[in-house]
Amino acid sequence: MKKLKERCAFTLVELIVVLVILAILAALLIPALTGYIDKAKKKQVIAETRMLHEAIQTEMVEWYGTDTWPKLIGASSLQAVAQKNSSDHVLSDRYDTIVKLSEVPSLQDGSGSFIAYVGDDGKVWSILYRDGKGHFGLYFGETQEYLAFDESEVPNYAYYLQIDGIRYTNHLQPYTDPDGNTQYDLNMLLQKDLILATIKG
Repeated sequence: MKKLKERCAFTLVELIVVLVILAILAALLIPALTGYIDKAKKKQVIAETRMLHEAIQTEMVEWYGTDTWPKLIGASSLQAVAQKNSSDHVLSDRYDTIVKLSEVPSLQDGSGSFIAYVGDDGKVWSILYRDGKGHFGLYFGETQEYLAFDESEVPNYAYYLQIDGIRYTNHLQPYTDPDGNTQYDLNMLLQKDLILATIKG
């Protein structure tokens, strides 16, 4: 009984054993927690891409069937309909309208960006969205699918965030529209498999 009362502290060996056990548990838990955090961020990006999709589709419904729709969609059956800081004020104005409708925080504060392509039937064909926090969201109308990636998984994502005819000439044959303007058929560039192969590098 006396010996038990005298011994009121842990020995150095016992402390080391406890610390080793805690270190092992931490080593097992940290990767699992990191995985859950990454999954949560990707789910958030998908949710934001959905919100963006709804806003774009709402804007397109207003334009579809009007006299200006043929001019909006152009000669191609798929057309970029909004772009941040575009030299085309129609694209940049529509971008700002969609940002307000979407209520996506990263678009509201300007840290994120997107580009959207719409078919001649007024339906959204694809959306490419960057959240400004290291993640990238995609929507594919052909498969009705939303995907999210860490930007490290898609190093070439910026390819599709710009409308640049010079880039297109590397992949597509140009054609001349009825007004004599050079155009590029975006249909080939906007297939799901080609987009994924391009942005993943």
